[in-house]
Amino acid sequence: MQIVKRWRGLPLSRQLLISVNSVLSIFVGLFLIVNYQSRIRQQIEQKQVTLNEEAKTIYESVQALADPSQGQIQSLIDNICAWMNLEESPGHHVVVEVDNVIYQAKSHGRSSPEMLHAIRLQRGENLLSGSLVVGSFERLNTKVYVSERRSIIISEAQGELVFQIAAMLIAGLVAAWIVNRLLGRVVSRPIDQIVVALHQMEGREWQQISNVQSCKELSYLKEQINLMICSLNAAELDRHVQMEKARRIQEHLLPNYEPYKRLEVAHLYEPAEEVGGDYFDVLQLSQDCFLVCLADVTGHGVPAAMAATVMKALVLEAVQTSISPGEILTRINQRYSNMIIPGHFATMAVLVLDLPNGKMTYANAGHEPPLLCHRGGEVVRLMEGGIVLGVDENAIYTDTTVCLKPQSKIVIASDGVTETFDPEENQFGYHRLVDILKSSAIASASTVVDGVRNSLITFRRNRPPFDDTTLLVVAVREPQIKELKSGQSDQGKS
Repeated sequence: MQIVKRWRGLPLSRQLLISVNSVLSIFVGLFLIVNYQSRIRQQIEQKQVTLNEEAKTIYESVQALADPSQGQIQSLIDNICAWMNLEESPGHHVVVEVDNVIYQAKSHGRSSPEMLHAIRLQRGENLLSGSLVVGSFERLNTKVYVSERRSIIISEAQGELVFQIAAMLIAGLVAAWIVNRLLGRVVSRPIDQIVVALHQMEGREWQQISNVQSCKELSYLKEQINLMICSLNAAELDRHVQMEKARRIQEHLLPNYEPYKRLEVAHLYEPAEEVGGDYFDVLQLSQDCFLVCLADVTGHGVPAAMAATVMKALVLEAVQTSISPGEILTRINQRYSNMIIPGHFATMAVLVLDLPNGKMTYANAGHEPPLLCHRGGEVVRLMEGGIVLGVDENAIYTDTTVCLKPQSKIVIASDGVTETFDPEENQFGYHRLVDILKSSAIASASTVVDGVRNSLITFRRNRPPFDDTTLLVVAVREPQIKELKSGQSDQGKS
């Protein structure tokens, strides 16, 4: 990793020089290695051919002896081997077998059973393996073996390659110097001038490059960069204008709580970008019946904001035909699945507060479970629910009813609250939210929201949120709320 960081920190001109020189060095090295191996093989093959011919010549000499006695055969091969060791091949050795009688050259002192055994084993083996190269000739009752040490052949080949290697290295250095000079003139200098000109932009926002005196090509680049900066400035200005309009539109869609005298409502809404994909609402269905909902569309930014706007329209349409949370979610899911492109899912929790009868009915489409907070500090997590919106247009969502105790609060949060992270990648989590709610059991809805907001700011420690953050708190203002009859009970307590 340290090498990669250093490499990335080098100027482009130096990276080009190093890259080109490295490639040239690799190709030259590979060529020398392959050529060396090929040359060694060729030398050994040529030596074996020579040894085979020498073995045939010795055979003919043995056959030409007038009286091929043991002494004459031994004298013949000793003279041949002595002459070869002095003149051409210091590792030469000759073996002759006539009528199963073995004669080894003794003039060089290498005659031994082990030498004979090594020659016989090496005969016919891979030329590039073993310590000997063996040539042979066999006819009738006579066999001739001529061997040479493989190390001597390799030394001779290496000596012949020294000049070639030196020539290649010199040629490679010359080529590298020429390439470096060309790169410096054609690439490095123009790039350095462009970098110097671009450094003038540091500390300024989209400032055009000026006072750059250079060649025709760099002048053209300067003009193109300036045109690009003008286009970027115009596009950025237009984007800011459009996003500001979108932000105002989304703020205008937020619910107005003033008319609801029997409810106290407060919210925390912090989009990750200029606009967000969270939608929440509080609607009065009748005199003392209210609908509370919060939806979270996947992603954030403009696409999610558009989907959230669609969600509000679907909610307003659905409440015209039913006040059942399950039926509302079922209808919204059918319409949403047909309107939104695949993959843009959404979660949503819908709650209907029936204040005169002291009950609350809810349905959930994959959203964070809503929380029912009682005055005594008890926090109930409403766990019933179905799949997220947009997955299956035929999904059916059902109602679940719970009772409301006096001065209860309903809290709905998006996952941007519980899944926010601090700089050490620790998650805020559900338990921290519950602790705040328990400590604020008798506090107002706005106090609860302020407590959560402050806790999130402290927890993040200036780390920007990666998702939209939304919290909706609804407190019932009536001092007394009717209890449900037996058979209705709270759900999963935290």
